[in-house]
Amino acid sequence: MHSIATPSARHVATRSLVLIVGLIAALIITSAAGLTAAARASEPNPQPADAPKAAIIVGPTHGSTADFLVEGELFATQAEAAGMDVVRVFHPRATWKNVKDAARDANLVVYLGHGNGWPSPYAPFQENTKNGFGLNAVEGGSSSSVTYYGGNWVRDGLRLAPGAVVILYGACYAAGIGEAHLPVPSRTVAIERVDNFASGFLDAEVGAAAVFAFWTKQWVDFAAELMTPGQTMEDIIRTPSALPGWTASGWVGTNPTYADSVRTPGARMLLDHHVTKSYSRAVSGNLDMTTDAWLAEEPSDGSPADEVAPEITDLAGVPAADTFAAGEYAPPAFTPNGDGLSD
Repeated sequence: MHSIATPSARHVATRSLVLIVGLIAALIITSAAGLTAAARASEPNPQPADAPKAAIIVGPTHGSTADFLVEGELFATQAEAAGMDVVRVFHPRATWKNVKDAARDANLVVYLGHGNGWPSPYAPFQENTKNGFGLNAVEGGSSSSVTYYGGNWVRDGLRLAPGAVVILYGACYAAGIGEAHLPVPSRTVAIERVDNFASGFLDAEVGAAAVFAFWTKQWVDFAAELMTPGQTMEDIIRTPSALPGWTASGWVGTNPTYADSVRTPGARMLLDHHVTKSYSRAVSGNLDMTTDAWLAEEPSDGSPADEVAPEITDLAGVPAADTFAAGEYAPPAFTPNGDGLSD
C-alpha cells in the first residue's frame, strides 16, 4: 500500500484561509457585475414606445376655428418632429370623453380654444364651467356651439403623466388678459386669473407640474424646447421669438411679474407683461422643473441618478482566533461569525 502524504494542520488552515478570501472576492465581484448590468438595463433606451405622449386639443372657437385648427396641426407636427407620440383631438370631435381618453398619461397637453376664467364679468365664480376647456358637446357639433368643462371637470377627470406640462393657447383669462373688448386688467386681477386657471391642472390627482398660458400667437417651438435637456420651465417661457417683430410672440421681459400661488400651495407664477398686449404670457407651477425631470431621465427633485457600480479597490482577510480547519480533507467552511457553521 502506498503511503499518502497528509498536509499539516497549519497547511490546511492556511489553504482554508486563502479559499475563504477567494470566495469573498468572488461574491463581491459577482455582485458588482450584477449591479453594472442592472444599471445598464435602466439607462434610457429611446424607442418609439417610450416617446413622450402629447395630446393636442382644438376646441370650437366660432369664427377663429379654422385658424386654431391650423395652429393645432402646427403644434402636432412640431411635437412629432421632436420625437413625441402625438394624439390629435380636433373640432368637431373634441368632446370631453375624447379629450379625457387622449390626455390619459400624457406628458404634454396643448389646448387651443376659448377660455372662461375668473375674475370676469360673468358672475358668480364657480368651476363647473370656469378654468377649463371649451369643447364640443357631441361629435360633429358646430364651431359656434361651445360647452365649457371647468376646473371641477379637470380635477375629477384628467389623469396626466406625473410632472406633465400643459399649454393653454389662445384661451381668454388663462394668461391674465381677458377678452379683447374688456379693459386691461390690473396686476392683481391678472395674477388671480392665472392662478385660478392653472389650479385644476396643477392638482395632485391630475399630475401637471407646469401650466403655460399664451393669449398671443407664439413663434416658439415649445415641443423642441421641452425635448432639449437642461432647461427649466422658466427657461422655456423666456425663449425669444423666432419672429421678434411679431408682438409678444416670445419672451418680452420688460416687466416680468413673479407671484406665489394662492390656489396651489408651493406653486409659483411668472407673468410676462407687454405694454400693449398686457398680460398675454404666463407660466405657473414648478418653474424650476427641468426638461430632464419632465423626460424622467433623472429624479424629479433634480438629484443625479446613481448608476455607478461599486468598484473593489482593496481586499484583505484576517482569520478569527476561534476559526479552525473543518478537517484534514474537508472543504473550507465560511464562518464569518465564528460559530463553526457554514454560512
